Amino acid sequence: MLAHRLTEYIGSVDDDRHSCIWRSAVEEHEQDAYKDGSRDILVDAVRDAALGATGTGSAAALAVAKSLLQSPYPTLTRVGIYVCGEHYGNVGTAFWECAKASWFVDVSYWHELFLFINKGFSKFSSAQRAMFLEFVEQLQGDWSDASRQVELDETQRRDLLHPAYGQGDKEVDARYKALVQRWGRVREHPDFHSYSAGGWVGERSPITSDALVAMSGEDLVTYLRGFVPQASSWDGPTYRGLASTLTEAVKVSEDGFASRIMLFGGLSRPYQHGLLRGLKERWSDDKRDIDWPTSLMLVQAIVSSPTFRADLAAAQTDRWEPSVHWVVSDIADLVKSASGTKRHMPADLYGSWLQVLCRVLEATPRAVGESSDAVSHAINAPRGRTLEAFIHLALAMKREDTAGDSASDETWIAVGPVLEAELSASETGVNADFATMCGLYCANFHYLNRDWTEGNFDRLFSLTNESAWNCAAQGFAYQNHLYAWLYERLIAGGHLRRMVFSEELPDRVADRAIQFLGLAYLEGMESLDGDGLLSELVVGLKVKELSALSWFFWTFRGQSEPTTRTSRVLTFWMKVVERIRETGAVLPELQSALCQLAVFVHELTPATSAALVDAAPYAQVRHHGPMLVANLERLASRNPKEVAAIFRAAMSGFLPNFRPEDVAGCVNRLAEAGEVEEAEWICNAYAERGSSLLKETYEALRAKQRSASGSAGAPKGHAAASSAADGDV
Repeated sequence: MLAHRLTEYIGSVDDDRHSCIWRSAVEEHEQDAYKDGSRDILVDAVRDAALGATGTGSAAALAVAKSLLQSPYPTLTRVGIYVCGEHYGNVGTAFWECAKASWFVDVSYWHELFLFINKGFSKFSSAQRAMFLEFVEQLQGDWSDASRQVELDETQRRDLLHPAYGQGDKEVDARYKALVQRWGRVREHPDFHSYSAGGWVGERSPITSDALVAMSGEDLVTYLRGFVPQASSWDGPTYRGLASTLTEAVKVSEDGFASRIMLFGGLSRPYQHGLLRGLKERWSDDKRDIDWPTSLMLVQAIVSSPTFRADLAAAQTDRWEPSVHWVVSDIADLVKSASGTKRHMPADLYGSWLQVLCRVLEATPRAVGESSDAVSHAINAPRGRTLEAFIHLALAMKREDTAGDSASDETWIAVGPVLEAELSASETGVNADFATMCGLYCANFHYLNRDWTEGNFDRLFSLTNESAWNCAAQGFAYQNHLYAWLYERLIAGGHLRRMVFSEELPDRVADRAIQFLGLAYLEGMESLDGDGLLSELVVGLKVKELSALSWFFWTFRGQSEPTTRTSRVLTFWMKVVERIRETGAVLPELQSALCQLAVFVHELTPATSAALVDAAPYAQVRHHGPMLVANLERLASRNPKEVAAIFRAAMSGFLPNFRPEDVAGCVNRLAEAGEVEEAEWICNAYAERGSSLLKETYEALRAKQRSASGSAGAPKGHAAASSAADGDV
């Protein structure tokens, strides 16, 4: 059901050809850190459901894995590959039964395939290892540059063997080493073809990381200053490639280059980038210590140098080579990575690092106007990343103040003037990145200073500058927590209503606003009565918004017994139904969406039965028919007469045929509960429409009836049902 919902959201198979662009990894990963729209939520739901269904070895688990692997939708296939890797012992064989040569070449499947090989190779049987090597050897890509066919095929083979290297297979290791010797090492972050980390991957280096580690400080400086890329060789070693190798050297060295950090103050930007990136990854990814005081001294020297501001002001001549803008991002990322709750830099250095970030903000030009994807711009632009690091460091300082029971608000004294200056610029439309951060981090600002945040809320979501407001709204789309004060301010300033009805902004803005509205209703902060926003949607029968709310409420399903939230969802449903009847409107899409709420029905009352009779004919308009049938099966034993009436109503609009076991289960439960005539009527109706889906169910029901009555004659209606069904077999 979830997989079907995901494919509905994606669209056609052709629309899913490049799923790795909008979803880098099936598992939770920092590459998708800011991707939590409806499509991504559905991917998470399908993944988690599949992991649950394959947690134990069984025929059903294999069937789930195969259904994903055999899907024409690459996203579902990727989920299948991921599940096979996570639960190899249970469903790993499904991968080999379904594997296609295209998976080993197509970039869409690369990340999940890499992880599958890396995690599962030690569990591969001899036959499976042979199949793996055969796929690798037979690989032949359809590359855009046919003149490099051999090179590109062999580098792809090298990359496929890389996750299996060092896992005890001598043949694999030998083949991998031969390809590395011929074509060089794999790129940084080999499990991604494109990795967003402030730099570029895949460039060639003139030297190995081990060789850099082994050099003395003097030799290292001499080597780095003496390297010059060959202009005549388009695919030769580059500054970027050497910087990447330097990053790796910092990570693998014993001391994290502690004794050599200060040597980089006078070196060019690519090497400063390589060092700082290495320090950040050593700290955050490898969880290894770095020399924070010396790192601070280096960064202070970099940002204090006259050339720093001059380089920032100069036009960028080559955006693909590490520049001062890359260094700014590296500084920001390093600080942000060390400002967390579990692992952070020495607290006595917070103030000095904050001053560094202030100096960077002063030197870096602000972004003017707005972007169609303001969040993406803000979290990737050097200044935006610096602002984000500043906020994270301010939060770390506040936590330190709180833990120390400090009477004075030292943190706000340090950060308040900076935030006020940034906000003032934001209100004039010349600070788009900070305007975006206002929406993204408004709850965190409240933690830093409640009075300032609440008092300036209509400046954070600017009522005087539309461009700034648009950026803040896009930032808000990634806000994950509802607070009473936040909801009150959003309503009082008209911000939430404006987001709900926004037409020019990305859809996720309205989606998140609707979700906040729905959650506020469930928590008792919003009412269906009066002149509130939710009441406005119901009275106006806003189909798009009410449908989105219905889906959001559906995500809270899963309670075996009624809860307060269940009651509020059903009250919402009845209110919408009442309004539809008052107006006499025919709203197929809304009625279809309302069918999702059947999951909250634990006992069919006259009101909920009537609501479902009204909605059932339209259930399949938005492909909610299977969901309706599953809930009717669940309720059939307890409320057979009501379920029979709803099923008949559904058949007036469409013929439920998925999932077949739910359809048959519903009919059987009706018969078991005493509604035999209704069960037989449904079976006959299917046969009359040319469907054999309930043929066996009908025959089983008739057999039970004959057995119970002791009669061998076929009752009236049987011949028609059997003959019609037989014609379909």
